[in-house]
Formats: sequence, C-alpha cells, structure tokens
Amino acid sequence: MPRGGYSFRILSPDPFDFSQPFASPLELALAVECPTKSKAIQLMEKILQATRPRQIRLVNGFAPSVSWTLPYSQALRLPKVLASWGDLSFQINQGLKGYVRQSGWELKVGGARRFRWSGKTQLMGILNVTPDSFSDGGRYLDPALAVDRALQMQEEGADWIDVGGESSRPGSKPVPLSEEKKRVLPVIKACAKVLRIPVSVDTTKSKVGEAAVGAGARMVNDISALRFDPRMGLTLARLKVPVVLMHMRGKPKTMQKKPVYRDILGEILGFFRERVHYAEKCGVGADRIVLDPGFGFGKTPWHNLEITRRLWELKVLDRPLLMGPSRKSTLGVLLGGAPPEERVEATAAAVTASILKGADLIRVHDVKAMVRVVKIADALRYNRGITEA
Repeated sequence: MPRGGYSFRILSPDPFDFSQPFASPLELALAVECPTKSKAIQLMEKILQATRPRQIRLVNGFAPSVSWTLPYSQALRLPKVLASWGDLSFQINQGLKGYVRQSGWELKVGGARRFRWSGKTQLMGILNVTPDSFSDGGRYLDPALAVDRALQMQEEGADWIDVGGESSRPGSKPVPLSEEKKRVLPVIKACAKVLRIPVSVDTTKSKVGEAAVGAGARMVNDISALRFDPRMGLTLARLKVPVVLMHMRGKPKTMQKKPVYRDILGEILGFFRERVHYAEKCGVGADRIVLDPGFGFGKTPWHNLEITRRLWELKVLDRPLLMGPSRKSTLGVLLGGAPPEERVEATAAAVTASILKGADLIRVHDVKAMVRVVKIADALRYNRGITEA
C-alpha cells in the first residue's frame, strides 16, 4: 500500500476504447482503496459534502474502498476538495492528468540532455550478451557480433538498444558482478561510440549500472525496481539517468512458482506508487522514471493477458509505460507450445494490443518486423497516416 494507505484508481471508461469519442465531460467511475473502514467512511462523507456523485458506495473487499461516478469536470475539483488528505489529493491530481494524456513524454538522460517523443511508440531492441537467455542466449556473447547486431537493429528502426548480461528467464540464477561487467561493458562502450541511438543497460546491480553509464549507457532497466541492491537508487540519483522500474513477484529463480494475485492491476498500481516514492526519496525524480508491469515476470498466462487488456489503468501514474511481451512463454502457450523463434506473429499481436492500450515503449527481439507493427498500431492509436479523400 502506498504512502498514507490510500490508492486512487479510475475504473472506467477505457480512454483507448476507440469506438467511443474521448471528450469532456466524461463520466468517470472512480475508486479509492483506504487503510481502514473508518477512513473509507470519512472519505465517502467528504465526497458527498463536496460533490454530487451519481452513485457512491462503500466496498468491503480485499481492502475497504469507496467507489463513485462523477463527470470529469467535477472530478477535477477533487484534488482541491481533498487538499487536507495529502498524498491522496496528489494521487488524484496526477491520475486525472495521466488519464487524459495521449502522448508527449520527456526523460532527463543526464545533465541538461533530454530524450523526447510524442505521437510515436518508442521501440527498444533487446541485445542479450548471455549464454542462457530464453530466446537468443549465446548468439551475441562475442562483443563484435553484439555490436553488429546493435547496428543492424538501429538500421531496422530501433529507438533504443537494451543490453543485458544476466538472464532473467524463469528459474535463472544470479550472475557474479565481475562476470556481468565482463559481458556488458565492452559492448556498451563500443555501441556508444558507433550508434546514433541511446543505449540502456538491463541490470539490478548498482556497480554494473554505474560502470555501464560510465561506458555510455543513458538509462538503467532494473527488473527489481531498486529492490535487489539497496545502493541502486542513490547511485542512479547521483548519475542523473532514467530508470525503468519493473513489477515482479519474488526473483527470477522463483517467480513462476504459483503466482497468485487478488487484484492484479490494483496490486501493481500499489507497488509502483511505493517504488516511485522510494526512488524519489533516493533522489531520482519522477521525470526520470519509466514503469514496466512485468509481462511474464511472476505472472500466469492469464495474468499477462489481463495486464495487456487493462494496461490503461496504470495511466493514473502519469509516467511512460513499457511493455515487453516479445516471444514470451504466454504466447507459446496460446499457440499450443510454439518455441520462442516461432512466436513472431504472436509478438506482433501482443505489441499491437499493448500500444492500443497505452504502452509508450515496447521492448522486442524482432526489430524489423515490430517497426512495421508499431507504425500500424500508432496510426490507429493517434488517428493518423491516411488523409480522408
């Protein structure tokens, strides 16, 4: 549960339901999970005093909560009405802004440098320099081959290259610090010299992240969301680079052992609020944070599909959302057991669905094919590409 024990959510409508016009005043279904039933009753009374909700009720579920419906124009008053409720007022203000944001992001990538994008999904090419990654392990252990692959992905249309030296496949074991550095640093250093696009490093270790940034990496992709290494947050704050915070239950070695959620989107939302707060306490500004709900990390195939369908619910965090469904085992299950190399079309479908539900960055193996997929999905999402005759 985030600070104060409150968690604000927008339950409907889906802003990416393209069959409906998205314009104010919308009637929103809102909810706030509360730390206690008495706090929920206080909140309900305050809302009733200050607004005229169409419906309002107290829900005694996994956590006591208040749910109500309200036109968007009236919802905009809530942060001021609940100003004395501290973090909840902030959550509502941030959530309403994120809900209506269609595009336009900026990440501070060091000093005064900024990485901006608008109206286009960013595509991150995966470069695993590991012997045991689930899809392409061992193919790019040679730094020369790895750099050639990075150059190829750049020419195919990648916006980022994500270099990883430790497999996070289900059941994988940690790699020693020295070995991970040995794998990634020569590749990152060489890529930084020859690429026009930025490089990120996929690591949970602060010393690897620091060395990688020194070698030219512009972002750290931490699947542990700063949990595995207590020094990572302070290190990133000092380095002034962005970070991807990913949701995962447990660790790669154990994450797929019967993962259970009572409310998967609600739990991911609460996790991110706590992790963003922690990152900010370390000195990492919100304008340096990307969020990844962790498709395939501590989730069943059903969980992964539910995250994809309801990805838009995370927009209330008002941060860029990254999705990485590429060649994942869930796609293999849906295809009746197809191996990773035969999941390209399934990846294309998952990427399209992710973009049409709010993803701002996509992490993939098959860059050339997915660049084409992204172009079509972006044309649908941003309503462009063909002029009406």
